[in-house]
Amino acid sequence: MNDRDYFAAQTHVEWQRAVDVLRNAGNKNPTVDDVLLARARMRYAEADAMMQVREETAPSPGPAPAE
Repeated sequence: MNDRDYFAAQTHVEWQRAVDVLRNAGNKNPTVDDVLLARARMRYAEADAMMQVREETAPSPGPAPAE
C-alpha cells in the first residue's frame, strides 16, 4: 500500500456529507453507487491534499556532502 492509499483509507467521509455534495452538484436523488464513488473520490482528494502539504512542508535535504 502506498502513502496515498493509506491516507485515503484513514480519511473518514460521512455518508450524509457525500449525499450533500452530490445534491449540491445537481444529483437530487443519488444512488448508493453514486454515494460510494463520491466518498472514494473525496477520500482520495483529501489524501492528495495531505501529500501536497507534506511535500511543501518537508525539510529540504540540504547541500550534498563534499567529496
